[in-house]
Amino acid sequence: MVLAGGKTSEEMRAATGVENRAMVALGGRMMLDFVVQALTSAKSVDRLYVVGNVPANSAYTLVPERTSLVENLMAGVTAAQADSSGEYILISTSDIPFITSAGVDDFVAQASARRADLCYPIIPMDSYRKRFPQIKRTTLKVREGEFTGGNMMVLRAEFVAKQQETIERAYAARKDVLRLARLLGGNLLIRVLLAQTVAPSQLTIPMLEAGVSRLVGGANVAAIVTEHPEIGTDVDRPEDIDMARKILALV
Repeated sequence: MVLAGGKTSEEMRAATGVENRAMVALGGRMMLDFVVQALTSAKSVDRLYVVGNVPANSAYTLVPERTSLVENLMAGVTAAQADSSGEYILISTSDIPFITSAGVDDFVAQASARRADLCYPIIPMDSYRKRFPQIKRTTLKVREGEFTGGNMMVLRAEFVAKQQETIERAYAARKDVLRLARLLGGNLLIRVLLAQTVAPSQLTIPMLEAGVSRLVGGANVAAIVTEHPEIGTDVDRPEDIDMARKILALV
């Protein structure tokens, strides 16, 4: 499922002329088209759903946009469950035009092996900088290394269907430090701060998995290390557009 709803910032609208980031043009194609091509080419993807006010396409089932990201997620999950009895759902944003089918299949294979309720990709920064040296990313330092996050998730469909309230609460808390501290646990936040400043060894990937598990109501959470940095390279700022066109050799 591709989440392709919502409106871009005023700066992005001024630079691109469109309100929906999924419809930003890169060499005559919508950014969404690159994501759809990779997903439909992936062996691990059975059928594809796109949630948002975007053009219809025979490559996917179009689900009308709702009023919030969580409502869009739930609408997509509901549509997918109506058509399939699959246990897991792959979620992607619409603004990662460099994604490849190989990267998708690798992430899904690793996630399937973990059998978690929620799997999230993390990318070693050494691998990321080799592939995209010109792009700056927000990173997190832990005992195992320095990582940046991806723009996909694999979710157990049953977990999403039963935990809408929990997901909404976690999403609402994402920018409130005090609420996050209560949900994640103050000790974890202290470790995060120490790891980013003086002592990366104070924080580990299993600690983060446990913290996110508390955030989403005790679900089994797994961080998936992937060597496919395209999963984490989104185009969401005006300065990203020229960079994306150059990388895609479309200028």
